[in-house]
Amino acid sequence: MHVNKAWDTAGPRQLMDSGVNHIHLLIGECIVSGHDLLISTVLGSCVSATFHHPATRLSAMFHAMLPTGDMDSRQVLACKYVDGAVKLIADKYTARRIDLSKVQVKLFGGGFTVSRREKEVLRDIVDVGGMNVEQARRELVRHGFAILREDVLGLKGRKLYFHTASGAAWMKLLPGGQAFSNWVS
Repeated sequence: MHVNKAWDTAGPRQLMDSGVNHIHLLIGECIVSGHDLLISTVLGSCVSATFHHPATRLSAMFHAMLPTGDMDSRQVLACKYVDGAVKLIADKYTARRIDLSKVQVKLFGGGFTVSRREKEVLRDIVDVGGMNVEQARRELVRHGFAILREDVLGLKGRKLYFHTASGAAWMKLLPGGQAFSNWVS
């Protein structure tokens, strides 16, 4: 696989400075694009997955807040739920006859981000982040995707950037997190 070396050292700031269109992905949204974009989002208990097919440069990303939902004919609600988001994106790749096992997937989020005092009491009752991560893993495998990398669970939120043209993802823990880590496909 050929990797454009110019993207190996470029981070989110350099991409924005170079004129790459920057889009903020909101809760319950999915983006599927063959265009050069920098997509960002902020995650707490929500999960996000990035998808990149190197041969076609078709990429996708979702920001889901709940593991499963009542799927209806309105695709606008599909990305609010992990199962709907993965299905919608799998259908987009399949419609283009792309082998889903060749799509590079990175999974993020699912933090348990309630206040310290509430953590011990609530974890056993409801851990939406943990349920989101488990559902995402199940759905990705069920649809034929393989997870290349993941940064999930834990006690902090995450800021995430995804470059659609290269498949690179940068993640920073919040608040007061660490420096961005770069995973270049």
